[in-house]
Amino acid sequence: MTREEVAAVISLPDGTAQLVATLLYGSGLRIMEAVQLRVKDIDVQMKQLTVRSGKGDKDRFTTFPATLRPSRWRCAMPV
Repeated sequence: MTREEVAAVISLPDGTAQLVATLLYGSGLRIMEAVQLRVKDIDVQMKQLTVRSGKGDKDRFTTFPATLRPSRWRCAMPV
């Protein structure tokens, strides 16, 4: 897919679904990793996500996409 096609697909859903789609594509998260992500797993200063108990029941770190501004995920993720 081209970048334009990916942007078009990600722009279709709203709210939490769009946040999950952006995380799946931009951070390389698996579906269950994105769904189980907690606010405390996001480190804004380091620009990284902590994925707990991922594949193989191991923790790992990944970056969150530059296109995902903190103002977008704050309103979409319940605390």
